Amino acid sequence: MKRGNYRSYEEARKFVISKNIKNSNDWRVYSKSGKKPADIPSNPQFNYKKDGTWKGWGDFLGTGRIATFNIQYSSFTEARKFVHKLELKNRDEWSIFCKSSEKPDDIPNHPAGVYKNKGWKNLGDWLGTGMIAYQNREYKSFEDARKFARSLKLSGTKEWREYLKSGKRPDDIPSHPGGTYKKEWKGLGNFLGTGNVSGRDRHKQFRSLTESRKIAISLGPKTQHEWKNYVKKNKLPNDVPRDPQTVYAKEGWKGWGDFLGTGRIANQNAKFKSFVITRKFAQSLKLKGTKEWKAYCKSGEMPDDIPSNPNKEYKKEWVSWGDWLGTGRIGNVVMSRGYLEYEEAEKQAHILVKKLGIETPKDWIAKKKAGMIPDNLPTFPWTTYKPNRSKRKK
Repeated sequence: MKRGNYRSYEEARKFVISKNIKNSNDWRVYSKSGKKPADIPSNPQFNYKKDGTWKGWGDFLGTGRIATFNIQYSSFTEARKFVHKLELKNRDEWSIFCKSSEKPDDIPNHPAGVYKNKGWKNLGDWLGTGMIAYQNREYKSFEDARKFARSLKLSGTKEWREYLKSGKRPDDIPSHPGGTYKKEWKGLGNFLGTGNVSGRDRHKQFRSLTESRKIAISLGPKTQHEWKNYVKKNKLPNDVPRDPQTVYAKEGWKGWGDFLGTGRIANQNAKFKSFVITRKFAQSLKLKGTKEWKAYCKSGEMPDDIPSNPNKEYKKEWVSWGDWLGTGRIGNVVMSRGYLEYEEAEKQAHILVKKLGIETPKDWIAKKKAGMIPDNLPTFPWTTYKPNRSKRKK
């Protein structure tokens, strides 16, 4: 329909008000419903704007609401005076008030924007509470704040937190002084004057490594694991660190063996003997399996140049635990592969050695991996058939 055939603004307005439509969004829904008369425009703000009759959605719908950009707000001083009388305490209460029907149109929902450079300071000033946003607060110097905190005679973190909840803290004393005074901060114990500092506090003044070592040895833990268990269950002197390897990292730390007086050296720092020599030592112990080996490692009798995890230390030379301990035992998985009995395996091996030109164990392993040695012969015959070889020598 052409614009000239629409009802006049007043006639259209009268009809729309009778439908009790509350806002422009509801009007758009109504316009699309098919119930709107054809002589009333879907976009009245455009159709009635040219002849100067359009006065805004509040007028057209009869709600009286005025578009934000058309509102004439009260001056900052008058608006703030009105808000102070409400005695609202915080941002949440202000938001609730703004959504209610009690707020006058000449009081803005977002005063910070409306009164920018016109008197606006902060929400505390606007509401009359005096509260200042954390990022805008001006705190006392570290020395003055610490002096005040110490005057409270608080015993530690728990009492400090209770004090913060009490509402007695002045605005110029930060609730999180560690963040406010990063450069001067030396822990809450220093701030409160108690001298109590968490064992994890990097600013704590610990005893020297030598003195802490003497105490650690007297306490009895033999390993790092035992030390951790001990400090979890027992209280250390305040100036002995729970985490000595970190505290003394640049002050002569030589490892847990030195700190606990056992003389043990961490695997990553130890210098182990060759595989051949250490295996010979392991076999001399006459241990029957990995369970006995682990028990031996924990006994405190094992030399520092013998690794507790030889399978990881000697990856290139490692064959099996049976080879390491000299038991010659073959695991169930190996036994289930259907290898030939020793006598027959030896005959076949001799034939293959000549045929394939095998001269060393490495040659044998390489040919096996290449698929040139049958599945009924093992990759490591010197380990698989060790018991049989011993019997033959006898």
